[in-house]
Amino acid sequence: MTNTTLKLQQKEDNGVHVVHLEGPLDSVTYDEFRDFLEPLINKAHPKIVLDCSGLTYINSRGLTLLARYQRILSSSLAFFGVASLNARIFKAISLLGLEQLLKIYPTVEEAAQAATAILGE
Repeated sequence: MTNTTLKLQQKEDNGVHVVHLEGPLDSVTYDEFRDFLEPLINKAHPKIVLDCSGLTYINSRGLTLLARYQRILSSSLAFFGVASLNARIFKAISLLGLEQLLKIYPTVEEAAQAATAILGE
């Protein structure tokens, strides 16, 4: 039996909202993920880093939502980064050409540093 639960945890460190994902981002968990992230996305000049170290799967709807958030936040004084992707999910992102759109970082720490360096404290 596959895991259909997505656990989401958010913490703020130096003005950067780090959201840890644990489980799949698919049609079952899409609404939960969107509803969790929307309040952060709608803040004034948010700095958001997705910690994908626990992300086990992502479908096209999830990838489209990440691309949408990247476009929304790159047009304002905000930051949206994706960190700690496993090789399989990075390959899916690359096959769709989304690595050119998404800000992808090897670690959460590097993404958080980029957020504070680009936008200041």
